[in-house]
Amino acid sequence: MNADTQQQIETLRARVAADPRTRAIAKNLNLSVEDYAGLVAHFKVTGEEPQFMVASDEVLRQHGCKPPTAANVHGFLRAEKSVIEMSGRTSSFDDLPRVGARAPTPTPAVAADPALADDLKRSMKRTLR
Repeated sequence: MNADTQQQIETLRARVAADPRTRAIAKNLNLSVEDYAGLVAHFKVTGEEPQFMVASDEVLRQHGCKPPTAANVHGFLRAEKSVIEMSGRTSSFDDLPRVGARAPTPTPAVAADPALADDLKRSMKRTLR
């Protein structure tokens, strides 16, 4: 990350942390104000998108969370969409420029066992004939 990008992130982090709404938002997300402000600043400045994790109901229960029903999720998403549409903005920090994010370069898969890789190649050739 270059110095300009880092400076923009630090500037926005300070603005987000100073915003009176930040403490309540961070508390609702079980994050510290510093962690929340850092995440907001990073994603806003770099243009990257946060990762989305899907967990099974069983995993949620193991972590003490009650899995939402399909109706709960639908209602939440509909309400969030309405709020965003009515606001006309995606962020109260829209005045800062975005920095183009580089697309991640995929790491090529490497077989743990070379013999297995050879078997797979032979199988694929037979299948494609």
